[in-house]
Amino acid sequence: MSMRSRLARPEWWTAISTGLLAVTTMGAVWYARGLITETREDSQIQHLLVLVNEFDQEPMATYRKGLANKRVNTKDDDPLELYRVLDFFETIGRLVDRGYLNEEDVWNEFGYWVLHLNADSEMRKNVDYEQQHHPNEYTVYLRLVARLQRIDAAHGGNPSSLSTKDAMDFYREELTIVGGAPITHGGSARTGK
Repeated sequence: MSMRSRLARPEWWTAISTGLLAVTTMGAVWYARGLITETREDSQIQHLLVLVNEFDQEPMATYRKGLANKRVNTKDDDPLELYRVLDFFETIGRLVDRGYLNEEDVWNEFGYWVLHLNADSEMRKNVDYEQQHHPNEYTVYLRLVARLQRIDAAHGGNPSSLSTKDAMDFYREELTIVGGAPITHGGSARTGK
């Protein structure tokens, strides 16, 4: 059978059309996948920016400053403000768990605070106490701490080297908070320097 007679057969044209349709479909799927990934990344950034803004605004600014004041000036080992801050980070941890936030971005924006708060042994005792009495309490927060410690270590940090003195220095820095004005900590999550 000659090439001309093969091309005249409908099966041949069906095969060519099917092949072109398959290639076109694969190209469309690949393009759509790229758009979905880009949209998801944009959405994660928007979620993060909203949370950063919330962290710097009222009432979080007052909770953070109140926690710092009680830890530095009154040595309160069970301040109510602690639970407001922990609840905020619990929410962030849940958003990371569900893929709404990128954990590297969270480390970059909130790692300093989470790791220094975790360095305060009195505050960790409160989390441990809550977990003993309510096993599901702050499990998401603790997963977030573990993630951020892992990321910090991958970036050359040693989060376990943060001391109680580092935590108290952190709280003294938090005393300078002015609601609505982001506080800068001058650097990496692991040292704040």
